[in-house]
Amino acid sequence: MDARERATSVWYRVAGLLRRKDLAIDIIAAEIRSAQQEALRDAAIRVTDLAARKLLHELARAANPPAK
Repeated sequence: MDARERATSVWYRVAGLLRRKDLAIDIIAAEIRSAQQEALRDAAIRVTDLAARKLLHELARAANPPAK
């Protein structure tokens, strides 16, 4: 899903939740973390330096921690 489609999808999910702002904020924050994780993993694939690749994978893992 490209960035525009993702933003449109999030908008439609959040638009109905304007009365429940806390839930809307949680959804937006989760989408931001997910996009950040995706970008870091993509960067890790493109990097040739093993130390940099490991660091990017660790940052991606920290960007979107598992649910409690």
